[in-house]
Amino acid sequence: MRLSRRNFLRLAAGAAVLPAHFARAQVSSTTSQRVRVATGLLATWQSTAWLGVEAGIFKKRGIDMTLPAIAVGGPKAAAGLVRGDWEFAHTGTVPVAEEVLKGGDTVILATPTSVFPMTFVMTRKEITQLAQLGGKKVGVLTETGQTSVATRITIEKAGATAVYLPLIKFDRIYDALASGEIDAGALPIDLRFSGQVRYGWNAFPMSSFDTPSIFATTRTLIASNRELVVNVMRGFVDTIHLFKTRPDVVVPLLQRYMKIEDRKAAEELHAFYVPVFQRVPQPSFPEMQSLRDFLVKKYPAAVSLKESDIADSSFIDELERSGFIDQLYAAGRK
Repeated sequence: MRLSRRNFLRLAAGAAVLPAHFARAQVSSTTSQRVRVATGLLATWQSTAWLGVEAGIFKKRGIDMTLPAIAVGGPKAAAGLVRGDWEFAHTGTVPVAEEVLKGGDTVILATPTSVFPMTFVMTRKEITQLAQLGGKKVGVLTETGQTSVATRITIEKAGATAVYLPLIKFDRIYDALASGEIDAGALPIDLRFSGQVRYGWNAFPMSSFDTPSIFATTRTLIASNRELVVNVMRGFVDTIHLFKTRPDVVVPLLQRYMKIEDRKAAEELHAFYVPVFQRVPQPSFPEMQSLRDFLVKKYPAAVSLKESDIADSSFIDELERSGFIDQLYAAGRK
């Protein structure tokens, strides 16, 4: 179809007054930007990037996102950011803070969930108290990661000194506990219930300093391509909205990601997390002093560590001020 000059000018004038964010969205759909994401754990609270990829949310925004490293452990996920192995990472607050204290370039963009009992020390049926773990083998993810630190603190508070075996992934810890290779292990709430039902394991909530799981990048990337980071965070917040409002889409994806065969178990897991995921995932560290106290033993400079040293809240602030988040949830109510 050929346009007359008058119609062409009318269309061009209309395009000129399109909102800027809409224009950016149209550009992004034709200029794909590649980014890589790592996760420290295979857990629902670190599933946002994967879910967004599988649901097509990042692709819709012109982002070709891949996850080359899933469940590599929190310290490796953070270290990979510094090395440039990937541009973003789901990991814990502790690994990011440690990299900052070592002079590394890492920064927290969002805390997708509120603080909740993420992980438990799970023990064999016959071990009914943590004090019984003296000299026993306990499976952890890594030697220094946030979950592993919380495991040690919990068991030591019970008066026991255990032997810790780094097994890298939760599913390996689960299998080792089931086979009797270890006596206890750190497992997420995602696997707690199946272990109790199937094997009669005992669950003990972990003592922690309430440092949240986070989504991070580098200040170098922010300085060189802020619009890319903004666009990724739009997709990130959009995926949280999907999680909270579309169980028909998310539950089957959770089954795949967490390898849950039972649909009802996946539905219960999703229902548990709906209120946990934050509508506005603002970086927040209510136990910042506890984090400093923990890190200062190894890094003396941690005594003066500030939230602004490890986090950049401007991206979530911008999405909230612009009305982007309100528009997502308003559209869902129509």
